[in-house]
Amino acid sequence: MNLFLAAGATPSPGGTNFFLAIFPYLLFFILFYVLFVQMPMRKKQKQFQDMMSGLKAGDRVVTTGGMYGVVTGLADKTIKIRVANNVVVEMDKSAIAGLAAVEEKEDKKEK
Repeated sequence: MNLFLAAGATPSPGGTNFFLAIFPYLLFFILFYVLFVQMPMRKKQKQFQDMMSGLKAGDRVVTTGGMYGVVTGLADKTIKIRVANNVVVEMDKSAIAGLAAVEEKEDKKEK
């Protein structure tokens, strides 16, 4: 009998105290996620989108598979890349990881 009376009883006001005690921690974790995870991801994604929209023929790119090449043509969803002499590969734009770093060759002169 006591079990049924306890189930129908009104909840104690201690539940709101628990929420107020844990609220600052929840707020901290949410702020941490937004400031240190979400915002840098958005910034990096925006930079990548800007780079992809600015691609033009002659740019040197690297694919997600690690292949380097020079852009020869662009379409809506595909890109043509020259990977060797007379070898042009057409691939999806999502396979582009970014622009390849330009390596400058220095001529060493011995004196």
